[in-house]
Amino acid sequence: MIKEIKKSNSIELLTTLASREREVFDLIVSGQRTKEISDQLNIKPNTVSTIKKVIFRKLKVSTNIELFKIAQECELV
Repeated sequence: MIKEIKKSNSIELLTTLASREREVFDLIVSGQRTKEISDQLNIKPNTVSTIKKVIFRKLKVSTNIELFKIAQECELV
């Protein structure tokens, strides 16, 4: 029951991400670093860092590990 509530809350938070933010979220969760993400999405590393800050704020986390936990709760990894 608690796991289902966490999953529901995490999914709800993920829906607040814009499409580019979701792309960056997925790449972070897959283990890619800022430079790799910028190369793949053809954007500047500073832009990736800015998007990452927005993601952290929207998802109420402060580390990549916490992002990964959200992805796990949503069964994305």
